[in-house]
Amino acid sequence: MMNIDTPISILAGMSLRTFITEYWQKKPLLIRGGAKDIDLPITADELAGLAMEEEVESRIVMEHGDTPWQLLQGPFSEEDFAQLPEKDWTLLVQACDHWVPEVQALRERFNFLPSWRVDDIMISYATEGGSVGPHYDQYDVFLIQMAGQRRWQVLAPEQFTDTPLNDVSLHILDQFDVDPEQDWVLEPGDILYLPPNFAHNGRSLDNDCMTFSVGFRAPSVQAALRGLSDKLCEDVDEKNRFAAPEPIEREHHAQILPSDIEHLKQKITALLDNPELLANWLGETMSEAKYPEYTAQLNDDELNDCFSQALKGDTFIRPGDARICYYTSEGSPSTTLLYCNGAKMTIDATLVPFVEAICDQEEFDFSALDLTQHSELPDLLRFLLQHQAIVALPDEEEE
Repeated sequence: MMNIDTPISILAGMSLRTFITEYWQKKPLLIRGGAKDIDLPITADELAGLAMEEEVESRIVMEHGDTPWQLLQGPFSEEDFAQLPEKDWTLLVQACDHWVPEVQALRERFNFLPSWRVDDIMISYATEGGSVGPHYDQYDVFLIQMAGQRRWQVLAPEQFTDTPLNDVSLHILDQFDVDPEQDWVLEPGDILYLPPNFAHNGRSLDNDCMTFSVGFRAPSVQAALRGLSDKLCEDVDEKNRFAAPEPIEREHHAQILPSDIEHLKQKITALLDNPELLANWLGETMSEAKYPEYTAQLNDDELNDCFSQALKGDTFIRPGDARICYYTSEGSPSTTLLYCNGAKMTIDATLVPFVEAICDQEEFDFSALDLTQHSELPDLLRFLLQHQAIVALPDEEEE
């Protein structure tokens, strides 16, 4: 367990205690030099190359295109980039930590927060004047300036009105009054943390601007209710029905009484008062792969081959798109619910240190692993392999 008073390098030496109590989901934090020790993991040209790949999610925003704030969707071609104007445009590439191992390593720097909350790292490259317009996000985000300069202007939720520009596909605020107390120029290595719903307007000050955005998953409460409802409806108890006790008198036969509503409320509350149900929805949802088509479950033959490779001592890695989390109920401390890329497995709680080791490391050699030390360990390893939380590192000859 992390000491909450230990200085955190990417917070420029601030402790977790200070960050959580004073800033997290409360107010912005400008972190000068928090990423100064991190080398640029991908160049602007390499980012453009990534945006040309069919499977990569990318887009370009031009403030003064054929229409105001024109949005172009990737993949792009060399001709697309050649036709762009000299300034006032931004390239954005989603989930770069899924494609570039060095970007995944940057993501690991944020493990002082729940790793299952992190969604992905988006990278933007902008020419001078490039911007995606003043907007707000409904989730926490760390904006890491990795190259060039960007000016950020920020407004608290009570400082702006959520009125978007008309006839624009992006949700861009039509008014954005500058607050001089929240107006900063970020240099390479600087980081700006923003809580949810803080409006921000970023604009590149040169042609070298690269910003890495570490975004966090924040499903809506309504989404949670829909998901929980789906889970509850998988096994309907037909005997558990609305059956409010009838009072002696009603003023009218068409009247719904407060006691009827209270009965329904108690019925629904009783259904939701189930920690394992809530844990299963949260664990499965937050561990869902961003691109599930690339983390498909291995078939039996593939799994057997991978398991044999692991025991033989081949090198395995935890890929950037692997999502793992676990939950141990206070009422059942001997077992733990493990979630991996949307799948679930119940394991003995004594195996949690093995799971944590998988989450803390990026490269593995299982040749020295004693599978006899716990009867469930082979099944746990096979589960992680099957759902591609760990994958074999390809031989250089095969690449």
